Amino acid sequence: MKYLLLSTLVLSVLVLSQPVEARKKTADERLARLERLLDSKSLVQMLSKLEQLQSEISILRGEVEMQTHTLKNIKKRQRDLYVDIDRRLLKLERSGGVSSAPITPAVPSSTNTASKPKTSKPKHNIVQEQKAYQMAFDLLRNLRYDKSITSFRDFLKQYPDGRYAHIAQYWIGEANYAQRKFKNAITDYQVLIKRYPASPKLAEAMLKISYSYYEMKDLNKADINLQRLIRTYPDSTEAGQARNLLQKVRLQLKKNS
Repeated sequence: MKYLLLSTLVLSVLVLSQPVEARKKTADERLARLERLLDSKSLVQMLSKLEQLQSEISILRGEVEMQTHTLKNIKKRQRDLYVDIDRRLLKLERSGGVSSAPITPAVPSSTNTASKPKTSKPKHNIVQEQKAYQMAFDLLRNLRYDKSITSFRDFLKQYPDGRYAHIAQYWIGEANYAQRKFKNAITDYQVLIKRYPASPKLAEAMLKISYSYYEMKDLNKADINLQRLIRTYPDSTEAGQARNLLQKVRLQLKKNS
């Protein structure tokens, strides 16, 4: 009986101790495997690549921050440019450099016009016109392009022949150009040229039309419009820019031929 109890006890101890030894053996094997990994070249290379990736991420983060800062500066300069151009145009108009009368195409006379009684259009409130224009321009200055376009179009419906009509039409083209909607920009610049031939913004509108065709890869139309601008305003700043762009256009046309 004593022998049986002793055998049972020994057997129980052996059974209980086996998992501990097995776990110890497994732990020793894992430790040895980890030591081998630490000594291996592949792990060293992996750590080196990880450090390189971390360095590249830091560089990219810095570049993103720089680009963000640059974009903010570009937007600020764009707003300042809009404000400066608008200020100079208003100053020019008030000083008499640009007529405050509606800028519309000349209508050819006919033999029947003399017999028709002349009717005078009711004068609109210039203060209200200026407020409506300023509201649309403030949207543009804040780079809210789509809303500014809508506001300028509403302005033109209300004051199609007003003193600010030509510049409102110009800003519509500019808002589309700034959004790279080049087809729309071309259409709106052409409306300015056709409807307001006395506007001081015609040379710039012609230049932007040429740039729009250039951005659209329509080099032939860009070439034609650049030549027209140079012929029409040969001594203007825009003509100088047109000559530079024309050289690029013709180089590309030559490469493509």
